[in-house]
Amino acid sequence: MGQVRIIVIDDEINICKSVSACLTPEGYDVSMHTCANAAIKAMHIHYFDLAIIDIRLGQKSGIELYQQMKQEQVDLPTIFISGNASLDEAACTLKLGAYDFLEKPFNAERFIVTVNNCVAFHQMRSKLNVLEQTQAEQALIGEHKLIQSLRTTIKKVANNNVNVLITGESGTGKELIAQAIHDNSQRATQNIVIVNCSAIPENLFESALFGHIKGAFTGADKHKKGYFEMAEQGTLFLDEIADIPLSVQATLLRALEYKEIQKVGSDQVTKVDIRLLAASHKNLKELVETGNFREDLYYRLNVIPVQSPSLRERKSDIILLANYFVRQISQRHGMSNRTIEPSCLSMLTSYDWPGNVRELHNTIERMLIMGGKTLTCADLPHEIVYISSGKVSESNQLSLKDHLRFVERELIIKRLEEYQGNITKVAASLALDRSYLHKKLIQHEIKRDQSFK
Repeated sequence: MGQVRIIVIDDEINICKSVSACLTPEGYDVSMHTCANAAIKAMHIHYFDLAIIDIRLGQKSGIELYQQMKQEQVDLPTIFISGNASLDEAACTLKLGAYDFLEKPFNAERFIVTVNNCVAFHQMRSKLNVLEQTQAEQALIGEHKLIQSLRTTIKKVANNNVNVLITGESGTGKELIAQAIHDNSQRATQNIVIVNCSAIPENLFESALFGHIKGAFTGADKHKKGYFEMAEQGTLFLDEIADIPLSVQATLLRALEYKEIQKVGSDQVTKVDIRLLAASHKNLKELVETGNFREDLYYRLNVIPVQSPSLRERKSDIILLANYFVRQISQRHGMSNRTIEPSCLSMLTSYDWPGNVRELHNTIERMLIMGGKTLTCADLPHEIVYISSGKVSESNQLSLKDHLRFVERELIIKRLEEYQGNITKVAASLALDRSYLHKKLIQHEIKRDQSFK
């Protein structure tokens, strides 16, 4: 496992230094903070395995900081320390979920044993969480032959320590595939570090991937680990790898070939042990042909190609997925006994889902929040109702302009029905001026008293 990172928060810098001097020889990477606000910011930016917090921190108590961590979903095993805390405060820390409480000055040997036990305990808990996750959460949901074949491929490649390139449209679950490969591999109890390459500024790519040393560039005020080191003995997943600049691709290729990295600003080489998974919704082969992606890097990544099928290729799974999302999302939001009408499921199946599984999930969640106990066609977004109704698809000779005209007409009619012909309310709901709506009624030959008065 990679080096365990510990954040120490105490308003006395000498205490921070004492803790660091005690733990650093044991192989721990210690980050020191004397300000609670700075510490919580660091927790959001950097990964830590353990927090050691003083109960008395000046303006903000350690207990308040711990409660803030919980509210902001910074879930770190925590050991509290204090030289003058009351028994009630000590008891409070344990009730809130802290691992232990130690009084200052503490015995160095006992302190190290407590830290070692805390780290070991939470590593074991992480392993158990992996093992106890349900099959539905671990698997890619579906019974279509494409998804069955995908699950078989995942099992075959999981324990072979080779690079895998996952391709497919946006929203098809490429990150889920990477997670499944990691979870079924021998590295499952180690970290999987997930990196969205499209979110990294071009000038920071090398630092993000390989780290940098203090003074490497303006703003580099301390040493920083890169994603390769964070994934040590685990898995590194580079999503949207097509967005890595050409200038960095050669360095990435070398890191993969020789299993070593060089931090920005350093002349030292560091060996790394990671398993690389990469994904892209773009066609990397075409990018290679146009000179926008290195051919040698492409073949290094594409040892095992895995294709994530689009949802329209496995429409028979839509009902299964929709019902699964209803149960999953209902439980998360504290809703009970939610169901979908068969006619609504039929509409969902008829739609092509350009956003794939992600779009289906988001649609179901919106319907559950806005709808009642039983989801009906009335809860569906308008564009799904119109496109799935079959009226558009029956006229397959229509141009794009005519398709858009049809959808616009159907939407206006729907709103007129909803507001019983009240032009003011219909115009407001469509964010249109009344005069412009009147023009649209004439253009589409819609009569206000046609079916609503």
